[in-house]
Amino acid sequence: MELRHLRYFLAICEAKSFSRAADRLHVTQPTLSHQIQQLEEELGTRLFERRGPRTEPTAAGEIFRVHAAQALQDVSAGVMAVHELEGLIRGNLSVAVFHSFASTRLPAVFAEYAARYPGVRIVARQLSRSDMEKELLSGRLDCAIGYWEPADAQIEAQALFDEALVLVVGARHPWAGMRTVSMKRLAELSLVLLTPEFGARAWLDDYFASIRATPHIVLEMNAIAPILATLRNTALATVLPQGAVGRTRQVQVVRLKDPVPQRRAAILWRSHGTRSAAAVRLAEMVAAEYAMRGVD
Repeated sequence: MELRHLRYFLAICEAKSFSRAADRLHVTQPTLSHQIQQLEEELGTRLFERRGPRTEPTAAGEIFRVHAAQALQDVSAGVMAVHELEGLIRGNLSVAVFHSFASTRLPAVFAEYAARYPGVRIVARQLSRSDMEKELLSGRLDCAIGYWEPADAQIEAQALFDEALVLVVGARHPWAGMRTVSMKRLAELSLVLLTPEFGARAWLDDYFASIRATPHIVLEMNAIAPILATLRNTALATVLPQGAVGRTRQVQVVRLKDPVPQRRAAILWRSHGTRSAAAVRLAEMVAAEYAMRGVD
């Protein structure tokens, strides 16, 4: 078994098609099919099956997918470790960031990192908390900067800061002049919320369930910017991480209490996974920035 077998296998898993995977890999489809056949013969089982128009991993393929991704990541980490020993950091670094990334100091840290280590190509994607976990555990991410859920036994967290969730309303909303409001009163509002895969939304859902209240949710969106745009001239409201709101006069922030909803931002790693030199260095720079200046 060679590394190319693993790369070809994972490419088909991602593309869900032999032909599309062949195009992405710049090889012919017969060549790709032959390589997968070799891999299946070595493993003694089929790895793919047709499901309608798509090619999907079999049960064995799903199991092998996790280990193949881990193997390639470990090899990449090993290459980076050797280069670091020689005084060089290079390679690819895949990172997920929370959706309030643009309003934090993280873009400046990423820019400084790129200037210091031009040999590293960073791919940073904004993902929901649930997608971060899936991508970390599958080995497709080196690390993530998101919100820590203590129940995640397979995820290790390097704490950065604590951030409150706040009520956000338009400047003309009847509650715009309030400084604080009890969490229970959120049930009185018509809400525009993030979709359920987001950590902030999951926290709210758990809270409402705990007090046996049903919030009046009129709209759900999977991005923060359109939610804020929706609030500006309406009687709707939302609850977001404070750092996601930014500084604008078009919406007003009202602090929440009883209880104060708070989450911990952290650098997230896969437990027992190999950490590349490039990822560790980025984590060090992010942690140093927040330790020096505190929360935005």
